[in-house]
Amino acid sequence: MEKIKEYLKNNYRETAIVAIITFFALILRLIMLQNYGDLWLDELYSWYFASQNNVIDTVLELVKQDIHMPLYFVILHFWTRLFGQSDVAMHSCTLFLTLPLIPIAFYLMKTLFNKTVGYFSAILLAINAWGIYYSIEVRFYGFVFVLSILSAFSFAKMLETFDKKYIWAFIISHALLIYTFSATGMLTLMYALFAIIYLVLKRRDKLLEMAKYFSILLIVSIPVIAIMIYNTLIFNSEICSFTREIYFFDWKVLFDILETYFSSENYQLMTREINVYGNIFEKMSVPSYFILVAIPIFIGLVGFIRSLFSKNKLLYFFLIPSLMFLVVSLLLASSGKMAFLTRYSTIIYSVIMCSACYGLSLLNWKKVHIVLFSLWILINYIYFYVVPTNIFTNPRIELGSLSKLLEEQVQIKDTDYVLIPYSGSKVMRYVPHGVYIPFEADDMLLLKGEDSLEFYFGTKDIDKKNVRAFMYDYIAKNIVMEAYYNNLKKNYIDKMNRGDRLILISYRDGFTMPLIQNWQMLKDVNTYNNMNLFVLMMSKVTKDSLDIAQQTLKPLGSVQVRDAGYSIFVYEKQ
Repeated sequence: MEKIKEYLKNNYRETAIVAIITFFALILRLIMLQNYGDLWLDELYSWYFASQNNVIDTVLELVKQDIHMPLYFVILHFWTRLFGQSDVAMHSCTLFLTLPLIPIAFYLMKTLFNKTVGYFSAILLAINAWGIYYSIEVRFYGFVFVLSILSAFSFAKMLETFDKKYIWAFIISHALLIYTFSATGMLTLMYALFAIIYLVLKRRDKLLEMAKYFSILLIVSIPVIAIMIYNTLIFNSEICSFTREIYFFDWKVLFDILETYFSSENYQLMTREINVYGNIFEKMSVPSYFILVAIPIFIGLVGFIRSLFSKNKLLYFFLIPSLMFLVVSLLLASSGKMAFLTRYSTIIYSVIMCSACYGLSLLNWKKVHIVLFSLWILINYIYFYVVPTNIFTNPRIELGSLSKLLEEQVQIKDTDYVLIPYSGSKVMRYVPHGVYIPFEADDMLLLKGEDSLEFYFGTKDIDKKNVRAFMYDYIAKNIVMEAYYNNLKKNYIDKMNRGDRLILISYRDGFTMPLIQNWQMLKDVNTYNNMNLFVLMMSKVTKDSLDIAQQTLKPLGSVQVRDAGYSIFVYEKQ
């Protein structure tokens, strides 16, 4: 503590500047928080895991339903115990975890390179739109920004000095990263591979010592390895696959990484699938795009490429494992072995950005680096004022209005039954009353939940190989799934008293309702076989739910909220 006080005293000007940059970053993030909008589906998963009765249930439910690691959700669990489960409270948890990125980036880059790189990195990370967004979203990606730069810095200093304080700093920071983000396993392999190659070529005398410390990291990671093996078994046996039916790979993702990292043109890239990504070269002819997006990308690329040619050993220690991770991830995604979204690259984001800042700092002829960096920051900041739709002006519209609609228009009661075929246990956050029917189509499609499979299909022996053949007659002839009809009627509808209501909430109408409205086209076997399986099955479950309710109950009305992508259907027992 005394050393810290002495350092701050001797470097008060530097400390004041970093504090100002951090305060400015906080202001931008508070504006983002105020204008964020509703929680989206992935954030509802975060709430769902964190809201379990105890931390053990949080971890068990996470392992059961998701591929991600538990650390962030455990922190969020305790945070909500202290500050509540409101949207603002949960956003604040992420903000609390991620704001330290700004001063951390400064001090790490100052130590690794020089003070100029530290200032550049802190300022860039403070105003970068992607960084601002993930400093608020109720997910772990912003926390990954912090842990990944700590890990990369410690790794670089470890290979430079072999000092035990850096070795243990790497083990601790990287272990925390492993327990936060499932993609860290591959990054760990890249670190190990890079270390082996370097040590074999340059420092064979340290090979066994480093092997010992990586073994410690391996031992610490055993619980995560067990979870990953379990996930591999579960998610390889599911009916629908993230890599087959949900996220389609396209090499144009590289363009979006450039936009997202180096410019402020990224709001619509937060969660969308890779197959709809654009092409930078096709948009160059638009003057506003050229000035506000292409120029920042060019400056960022200049800095990044210059860093690659710097011949700085520390830079290579810091950067190369992350580049190896990116290349391997893209190759695996292109071959259909894994899903890759821009947000999955958050694990290398801080490293790439700081490396670009280092490269720019090398262009110091007549202060060129100051001019280029100032232009980069200025354009990215001006973007927020001149582009009507940006992270501060386009709040997310999801389920925030659902509770009010159910209370005021539907007048939902405790005795009402509530059926939500898609992610119902998460959507229930916004359902103030009612008896929840615990059936979720995504549970049987993405997790192969046996109870849901039997409830809908009448058998557990359904998989990705036989589901299309099994379903064709039901879909082509427009027949409700018999087992689903019987189970829903026997277990719930028959138990309703006269006057009781069923509230059916159809979530994510954007991809189910258009197909339901054109159901007849699925009679054509080629159309049926070429239809995206996840969209097909979710639409079938939604249609069956509506048909069963229509056949057994009296319809009272419906409410469609098109901009939020959901509908409410109300039925009554006669």
